[in-house]
Amino acid sequence: MERRGSWRRHGGHVLCETPHLSVRRDRVTRPDGQADTYDWVEAPDLVRVAALVESCLLVVEQYHYLIGMTWQLPGGDVAPEDLGPRAAAERELREETGYHGGCWTSHGALHPLPGLSPLRVHLWSAAGLSAGRPQGGDPGEADLKVHHVPLPEVVSAARDGRIACAVSAALVLAIAVEGTAGHRTVSKD
Repeated sequence: MERRGSWRRHGGHVLCETPHLSVRRDRVTRPDGQADTYDWVEAPDLVRVAALVESCLLVVEQYHYLIGMTWQLPGGDVAPEDLGPRAAAERELREETGYHGGCWTSHGALHPLPGLSPLRVHLWSAAGLSAGRPQGGDPGEADLKVHHVPLPEVVSAARDGRIACAVSAALVLAIAVEGTAGHRTVSKD
């Protein structure tokens, strides 16, 4: 038996497994003392990057299979070959926008679906970037378009729903509150 706060886990098994995620079912004792099952999703952590280029944030526009066309900040999976979230953030920014280098700042991590998955989305900002050609890592992103959007418009997009990715919206709003300088500079490449 494993304690998780006021929950107790008595074991579990995998219901479904794909290359991208697994769905698990645990046998638990709930906080009220009753036996139950708890279904949850195990998936890799993700990253999002607020990339500042010439007083604008880079915003990607993409059609998502489940929700349709939306804006969001560049990002994606923390892959097993990445050497941590920052390396994943740098890779995703280069693949999707071509931008690289610069000064990177960590803004912590969020759990976007805490009742469904323990996955975290690591938040980064980057400034002083060098332009390059997008490397197009994911075939599902062939329709991705990169826009240079002034911060006030990106904030409006986060508030009016054009940015449907909740974590992207949270990072945009954090950047707006903090100012573009950030608060925890990690390093300059």
